[in-house]
Amino acid sequence: MVVVKNSKAAVLLVLVGVILPAAAIARTMTGGATFPEQIVQEVTAVQSKVTEAQQLVQQVQQYENMVQNTVTLPQSMYAQITAPIAQLYGLAQQAQQLGYSGQNIAGQFQNMNSTFNPQITAQYSQQYGTITSGLNNAINNALQTANLNPSNFTTQQQAMQQVSSAMQNPTSRNAIMQAGVTVGQAEVSDLTQLEQTAVAEQNMNAAWKKAQLAKQNADMQASQNAQNNALYGGPLTSNSPSLASYSLSGY
Repeated sequence: MVVVKNSKAAVLLVLVGVILPAAAIARTMTGGATFPEQIVQEVTAVQSKVTEAQQLVQQVQQYENMVQNTVTLPQSMYAQITAPIAQLYGLAQQAQQLGYSGQNIAGQFQNMNSTFNPQITAQYSQQYGTITSGLNNAINNALQTANLNPSNFTTQQQAMQQVSSAMQNPTSRNAIMQAGVTVGQAEVSDLTQLEQTAVAEQNMNAAWKKAQLAKQNADMQASQNAQNNALYGGPLTSNSPSLASYSLSGY
């Protein structure tokens, strides 16, 4: 099970009144999926979230420009403006979960391939962790930029009070929207890095599997040649593969 480690993002998700389906991210690391399927799901999910983040940032920026000099905001616009901001904070939580999923995938791969260089999977796991921590820091910075103390977002009630209060006047409302844009931009960067890492890991996994299969075939052919030589007294032919010529380059 993937555990969300950033309580502020989780609280922000609740305070805006948007309940995102847990299955959307849970599918990334479902128990019923094979390991190759999990990797494909991870890459696909991250790629879709990059596009979503970019679109949401553009939406919030449009609203920000629209109401920048509006003293009184029509009640009918509250839901319109809140929705993309809410989705951005919800997307931050999803991005964090995808980062933790990537770490889990790296750990699974190492457990399944005990002879694989553990430093390589450790580097992938560390990279996922660094990217996710960077997003967590960006969320805190965005809250502080909006004159919101991150420590005031430890409970749902506190968070709702902070946002409700901030939306009542143009200065604090614009700050909230700017915070949403900042979070969104951080998400685009975060998810792009996650995408690059996931694709690199996927390619590495595929290369290792291909190399392992090639080595197995070479071992089987060498064993068969040895049996033929023992049974028939014939030397290995020039076309017979040699294990000495095979190398798991880089692994």
